[in-house]
Amino acid sequence: MKKILITGKSGVTGSAFQRLEEIYENKYEFVYTSSKFCDLTNLQESLDVISVIIPNFIINLAAKSGGIGLSANFQGTLLRDNLAMNMNILEVSRILKIEKLLLVLSSAIYPVKASMPFNELSLHDGEPHQSAYGYSFAKRILEPAIRAYREEFNLNVIGAIPNGIFGEDDNFSDDAPMLPSLIRRFYENIKTDEKIVVWGDGSPLREYTYSEDVAKSFIWLLENYDNSLPLNTGSTEEISIKQIAYMICDTLCLDRSRIFFDESKPKGIHRKPTNNSNFIKISNFKYLPFEDGLSKTLSWFKEKYENDRESIKLFKKS
Repeated sequence: MKKILITGKSGVTGSAFQRLEEIYENKYEFVYTSSKFCDLTNLQESLDVISVIIPNFIINLAAKSGGIGLSANFQGTLLRDNLAMNMNILEVSRILKIEKLLLVLSSAIYPVKASMPFNELSLHDGEPHQSAYGYSFAKRILEPAIRAYREEFNLNVIGAIPNGIFGEDDNFSDDAPMLPSLIRRFYENIKTDEKIVVWGDGSPLREYTYSEDVAKSFIWLLENYDNSLPLNTGSTEEISIKQIAYMICDTLCLDRSRIFFDESKPKGIHRKPTNNSNFIKISNFKYLPFEDGLSKTLSWFKEKYENDRESIKLFKKS
């Protein structure tokens, strides 16, 4: 049985892989690492840990990311750490002769002036959004890294470009991205009369993909794709932040009038749609509708918050 190492065990997609294990139980043995057990920014430590695991395949989910506040204030840290983690995984895979490696990029890599929806061939045609350029450039460099390691070292490495990922066991801390941050804020204000603040005017549009679909798409690529061009793999269902806020309100039986859209706060880029036609053409992949994924996530959050709060990521790491 082939062994797949999933790095980034504690993230939202890593958690999705753990829930989906039974689907692949007759094909793969899944092994996981997290930053607690292996510092992927340290090459020697990464090599030591992965040498013991001896995986056939690696899916590198490990990343350092967050919402607008974190991205804007820690550009250097996000550039340094994300670049180090991925380059170290490439080196470890080269040294250990890993059969196949999947690296995860991000739709944040696309230039703000590129034609929409963003196509994989346009990812180097200008600057990414300035609010998260450190993270974006660290992820963008993976495209030439994939090419280079395939050409010089004959490493079977591919890239996936997901968009917004959400689902159970997400990061709901103060550093959380927009969607899980809203879920926590709305839920914790169910029994108050306070206004619930949402940054910006609610007009920006976002694409979100349910975490289990992200995990399934990565397995599909691992089994079927062999090319240096990273592929957009996320759902192209576009929804506004205002719509998302209203959906959360409605599901939690809150009055929509309690939402206060604070236009003095940054709202980020207006939209960043991706073109996933290359992936869909070869995979015929089907996505869970956003509203259904949100309902599953909210149900999970409510149950955990009331009965097992310590298991939810409510506080940022020290």
